[in-house]
Amino acid sequence: MHVRRTVAVVSVVLCVGCGSGTVPAPAASSFPTFGKVANLGAPLNSEDFDGGPSISPDGLQLYFITDRDVTNGGEIWVASRSSTSEAFSKLQKLGPAVNSSANEGAPSISADGRELLFDRSPDGHIFIATRSSASEPFAKAALLDLGNRACCDGFPNISAEGLNLYFCSTRPGGFGGDDIWVAARATRSSSFDPPVNLGSSVNTAANDCEPSISSDGLTLFLASDRKGGSGGFDIWVAMRASRSVPFGRPVNLGHSVNSGFSDERPDISAEGGTLFFMSNRLGGHGSFDLWETSESSGHG
Repeated sequence: MHVRRTVAVVSVVLCVGCGSGTVPAPAASSFPTFGKVANLGAPLNSEDFDGGPSISPDGLQLYFITDRDVTNGGEIWVASRSSTSEAFSKLQKLGPAVNSSANEGAPSISADGRELLFDRSPDGHIFIATRSSASEPFAKAALLDLGNRACCDGFPNISAEGLNLYFCSTRPGGFGGDDIWVAARATRSSSFDPPVNLGSSVNTAANDCEPSISSDGLTLFLASDRKGGSGGFDIWVAMRASRSVPFGRPVNLGHSVNSGFSDERPDISAEGGTLFFMSNRLGGHGSFDLWETSESSGHG
């Protein structure tokens, strides 16, 4: 659904942000603050569309979508590097088990590297490709059953423990435009329960989409064209005190990250110190590029 591409048994807490009541934002000092943004450069970025980042927990692989060298629209690639102090240099297009004659987008790699979730258009649904280990190729992707046979679900983001799937959808029951929803499962081998809308604390009548959940489950990054932004889509962040309570109202990440252009598809690193995103701002290589920014002052 990336049509806006200009995107051990553990008990599951069901109230991961549900409810229609608005929850106040936490104190501003608790929100992460990010510094100057940097373009990830060539060969990761090209003259074509490059976006939809999903970083592996070790920071050495970046899954993304690109329009380069294709005739069917976006495809999912992976960029690699030897250490986090180096630039991404080795690029590889994922094979036909993932990429098809349709348009793939918005990849989300699981913490163990064994599941890759993504959306596909014009299907308007989320797909999942699995493999036995992070070093093996993915098996053929399958449609993920989230109880919505009509269009459109997209922009999946799987939590660190693999039990909560955040995504956005225009399905009935939302607050207008795209809304962010979450579906939980009891174990990695279980099916997902019916999705729950994150409620009016997070969602508005505008488009609220492209979620990225932190590894501790307490911070949610999203892209929105709601009022109060810098122009186009901006990146916002919502927080909560524990996984058993809803998220508070999102706060705009400000001009250090957002521009007058579209800044979208945030993806926070496992340690929470680096935020990857895509933007069509000036200073890129063309169309949308991949960018990053580092946290400058922690959470408090």
